[in-house]
Amino acid sequence: MANSDTPWGFKPLFMEEAERTAQLLPITINYATSLFTQDPVTGVTAGTIERAPVTGAILCCGVILGIYQQQSPYSLQITKLLPLQYYVASTATIQHFALVALDPDIFYAMQEDGVTTPLTDAMTFSNCDVIFTHAGNTTTGISKCEIDSNTMAVTATLAVRLIRPWMEYYDIDAGAYNVTNSANSKWIVKINNYQFQA
Repeated sequence: MANSDTPWGFKPLFMEEAERTAQLLPITINYATSLFTQDPVTGVTAGTIERAPVTGAILCCGVILGIYQQQSPYSLQITKLLPLQYYVASTATIQHFALVALDPDIFYAMQEDGVTTPLTDAMTFSNCDVIFTHAGNTTTGISKCEIDSNTMAVTATLAVRLIRPWMEYYDIDAGAYNVTNSANSKWIVKINNYQFQA
């Protein structure tokens, strides 16, 4: 049975842990890339956040849990922040914020893209970069970021650490549990190249 191709970005394995360390961070004004829930982000010198690139050489500070637009009169009070499904690229000059899980020890569930060479059980504890082959879902607001299986190596600067296949995951679309050593398998990962690491 093949795994269904249903990427969802970095899904916190334990949402309570992710929410406990989340901080509201400003998105770069007029940022030219759409942002979705469960996208990885990086802090930039402007004091704002942007989507983390596919290569781990640019450090990741955390994962988006929610996106908000500032309302007039401008204030950081929660009553002045409008929840959005996703951030639309180049959204004028209105300030937007993302609620970002910042704990480096959070475990996430991710799908690997399985292009050319699917990940195997023997690759546990190796590292990979991530890839944005598919645009985020504008209906659900969820990221479609995936593990880039072709980048698997022990290189320290790769974006995610493979902890183990997510064997407990039941794939409703496929009607079976997660099939390891196969394209689109689901994995438990951690951010490997973390921006706030000492």
